Amino acid sequence: MLESGTKEDITLYLKKIKIWNFRKFGEKEDNKPGVEVEFSKKFNIIIGENDAGKSSIIDAIYLTLGTISAENPRITEKDFYSDSDGIKDNLKIECIFSDLTEEEAGVFLEWLSFNNMNEYELEVRLIAKILDNDYIGKKIEKNIKAGPLDADFVLERIPKELLKTTYLKPLRDAENELRPGFKSRLAQILRGHSAFRVDKNETHVLEEIVSETNQKIEDFFKTTYKDEKTIIGEISFYLNEFFNKSRQGSTNVYQPRFQVTPAKLNDILKKLSLDLDDNVSGLGSLNLLFIAAELLLLNEGKKIGPSLTLIEEIEAHLHPQAQLRLIKFLQGMLEDESGSNGQFIISTHSTTLAASTPLENIILVHNNNAYPMNFENTELEKEDYEFLERFLDTTKANLFFARGVILVEGDAENLLLPALAEVIDRPLHKYGVSIVNLGNTAFKRYAKIFSRSEEWIKRGLPPLELPISIITDVDVKPYIYYEIEEKELDIYSIENEEQLHKVFDLYKLKDDELPTDILGKEFSTLKKIKDALEDSLLICDNKDELLRELTLKKIDDYYISMLEKDKKEKLESYYKSETSNIEIFIAPHWTLEYVLALSSLKKELAVAVHYSRYKNPESKSNMTKLETKIIELNKEENIVKDAYTLFKPINEKVVSKAIVAQQLAKNLLTKSDEIKETIEDDPYLRYLVNAIYHVTEPKGER
Repeated sequence: MLESGTKEDITLYLKKIKIWNFRKFGEKEDNKPGVEVEFSKKFNIIIGENDAGKSSIIDAIYLTLGTISAENPRITEKDFYSDSDGIKDNLKIECIFSDLTEEEAGVFLEWLSFNNMNEYELEVRLIAKILDNDYIGKKIEKNIKAGPLDADFVLERIPKELLKTTYLKPLRDAENELRPGFKSRLAQILRGHSAFRVDKNETHVLEEIVSETNQKIEDFFKTTYKDEKTIIGEISFYLNEFFNKSRQGSTNVYQPRFQVTPAKLNDILKKLSLDLDDNVSGLGSLNLLFIAAELLLLNEGKKIGPSLTLIEEIEAHLHPQAQLRLIKFLQGMLEDESGSNGQFIISTHSTTLAASTPLENIILVHNNNAYPMNFENTELEKEDYEFLERFLDTTKANLFFARGVILVEGDAENLLLPALAEVIDRPLHKYGVSIVNLGNTAFKRYAKIFSRSEEWIKRGLPPLELPISIITDVDVKPYIYYEIEEKELDIYSIENEEQLHKVFDLYKLKDDELPTDILGKEFSTLKKIKDALEDSLLICDNKDELLRELTLKKIDDYYISMLEKDKKEKLESYYKSETSNIEIFIAPHWTLEYVLALSSLKKELAVAVHYSRYKNPESKSNMTKLETKIIELNKEENIVKDAYTLFKPINEKVVSKAIVAQQLAKNLLTKSDEIKETIEDDPYLRYLVNAIYHVTEPKGER
């Protein structure tokens, strides 16, 4: 049973929605819903690529619960799921409410059920069927019931009214929405407001005002203006001449009346318009006015029942700053004491809104599944949320609206990848792929966004299959660097017990104190190996040089290759996840630019470096330098040395990595036909090609 609590502690809210055969969401195996969406108590933003089903989720809620404004939402044949077998003839939507107070439980008592925590829950269910027979033709039958499955029955009027939502439709033409007319949206909004509700036998004050106005107008038209004539009198004369003469003895006389509008509240509201000052008439301003009118219904202050607001495409026709102010205002309403019981469910295409919303309030819709990004459902830790709140800006928020994402660590990859994808006929924009430049190697935090928690998987919910490619450098300097720059790479290690004995002999310790767990471990400084030994050794500074000689490793090409192999294995293991579709693609050597210098694109890279390095790259002397460089590269006598020499001005920041990448990208696009196969077959570039393929092809295609 629900424990007692204050309204601030316990607030009826929409916990979950399940959808079968509604629009793009069909039905899964074993009669499972096509999509199941879990909501947080306060603020929810539904995001995802185009046609992911964001609006369908919002519409499913308001079709089931209805709206406070005087709308009559209808289900049409287009709302039924259709596949290769044809259109389904039935659909079902379930809205599950949780955290009822005792008072609310009393109102909904007949329809309540209990969850596995023995707490009250309310299930509201819409079922629609397409009926088609010779007697009635094609017709859609809709029923809304509440209660446990197979024990539900129709909701009565008052409980049904209490569940209604405030619904702000997608903005298409705010000016017309605020104009008078038979289907006036403004009239629908106002009719839902408490200021326009009256008892059956009462007259609304607006009706009294219009009646008085109509009487004064009628009196005006009955006033004589010349020759003792009146407008009404003249019209009556002509009117009676037009009609057939009445039978003898009949007193029928046709009396016209002038009035502004019928003095009935609905008619009055349909004649109203809402405008801004003449000097403020832009489309964005009118849209804000329309939103302000819609939010009239939000502050109606229900004493019981959910205060649920649905907003579709909130950003339409609003510039980013207006979007930001609006979303911050709505979030602030939930912080305010008077609005603390509200719940917002909003759909958006706006990266601005996605970036300004806390990650735990986001629901990502992908591949007919909905993935809440809160703590319980991802692998993110508290500090990860704090980090992402600081750095998940509008650019990075692109990852929520893509069909695939490539995470890169710098500008060079960000500029070069789209060109490479074009050359191999995988243009990223056509595949809906976003590149997110993190500007660092903090991939793990971003990757964890797409990894589901153990609890999520235990509940039998699907992993997030959005393909993510992480492209990073191996960051192990090649041996040629130490050779040419005459640098030393100090690595200290005790490889075997014989070497360990020598170390212990140096400090005259007993064999039974040998710390064998240190064998094979590598340390980058002498201090680190001393720290690792300090539990067993009394290190004396005057023996440091002897210790250095005993433990310093010899570095060669083979050792560097082992370092690269070890680094790759660690990175792959670190990012491996069974609950996501993340793959990491690592440069085979050092960095992207060094790999390019080794690859079949080395001549193109040389040209890009040349044009980035010199103010007058096409001067005679500079062109001679370039020609000489190309000749050296063509000889291929010492590929590794030539690669390092080509890469050196980039590494030493003589030229900008970003400018070189931009120049190289331009060069590649001008000769894409002749280099396509070369790039695809190049072992050095394979990691980039595979990263592109991972996010641009259906699973199992390759």
